[in-house]
Amino acid sequence: MKELLKFIPWKNTDTLVSFGCGSGWWEINCVIHQPAGQLILVDQDDQVLSNEEVGESISYFENTTQTKNTTKIQVKNEDASSGTLAGEMADWVLIFNALHEFDQIDLVLKEAFRILKKGGQLFIEEEISISTPLLHAGCGKKLFFTAEMISFVSEAGFEMIKQMQKDEKAIYVLFKK
Repeated sequence: MKELLKFIPWKNTDTLVSFGCGSGWWEINCVIHQPAGQLILVDQDDQVLSNEEVGESISYFENTTQTKNTTKIQVKNEDASSGTLAGEMADWVLIFNALHEFDQIDLVLKEAFRILKKGGQLFIEEEISISTPLLHAGCGKKLFFTAEMISFVSEAGFEMIKQMQKDEKAIYVLFKK
C-alpha cells in the first residue's frame, strides 16, 4: 500500500474517479490511508457495487486501521463510458486491474480524458503479458503487453509520466492529460 500511495500522491482535496472498480475495495482502502476530497466509484454491476457494500468496506478498513474515513464516496452503477460525469471535474482517474475487461477501451479512455481536469492524471494498475500472450485468470480476457497498453493509452491523448513493476504479474503506469 505504501508504494502504491507514493506512486499516486493525490491531495486531500482531489476528486478521484475509479472506472471498473468492482466493489471499490482497493479504492476505499486507499482513501482510508490517504484521504481525498471525493471518490466516485463507477461500475455497471450493481450486484457488486452498492452503497451497502461500500459501507461494509468503509467499516472494515476503519476498524482494521483505527482511522476514520473522511473522503466523500459516491456510487455510480453505469458503464465507464456513459458520459454522465461533468467534463474536467476529476483530478485523478483510477483503473485497478480492469482495463482489459472493458469491451470498448477507446471509449473508456476518451471518457477518462474528458472528465479529467487539465493536468489531471490517469493511473492504471494492470496485470500484463510478458513474453507470450496471457489470459486473465479471473475473467479469461486477453492481457496486454506493457508497450501495447502504453501505446493505445497514449493514442487517446495521454502522456506517460512513469511506470513501475508492482509484482511479477502487474505494473503501475501513470499518465497525464
